[in-house]
Amino acid sequence: MSLDYKIKEITDSNLSTLEDLSLDAIADGHHSVEKAIKEWVDGTNSFSKNGEKLWGIFLNEKCIGIGGVMQYPFIDDTTVGRVRRVYISTKYRGLGLSKVLLRLIIEKAKENFKTLRLSTHNPVAAHLYESFNFEKKEDDKVTHQITNLETYKLP
Repeated sequence: MSLDYKIKEITDSNLSTLEDLSLDAIADGHHSVEKAIKEWVDGTNSFSKNGEKLWGIFLNEKCIGIGGVMQYPFIDDTTVGRVRRVYISTKYRGLGLSKVLLRLIIEKAKENFKTLRLSTHNPVAAHLYESFNFEKKEDDKVTHQITNLETYKLP
């Protein structure tokens, strides 16, 4: 199935488009979209620091997936980024949309960060990240990372 989708930056003006995706995610046992909305509204994380962005994949005006990059919050080093809130609607999985988002996240992260980290305990997600040459890392807060974004080449 080929989709005529658009990728748009999530902003205050289109944040409400995440509501249906949040319901899909909750039904799927995930709360990442719900948390993204809550943290945006309460100011905990509105992806507004240098280098931070949250994007949505839109089919017509419906958001069917999100993903973003933010500064890594657990150390005092603004050159370390963190992949956040990657989620694709259950109806649109298997179409390569998470790869589209991840390519965008990595390319944009290269503009501001030297290292890119993430944490996942989902084996399917881990496989995706490893297919993009994220190295496995055993840490309390990091499961995968790219340590040299300056020279990283997308697969």
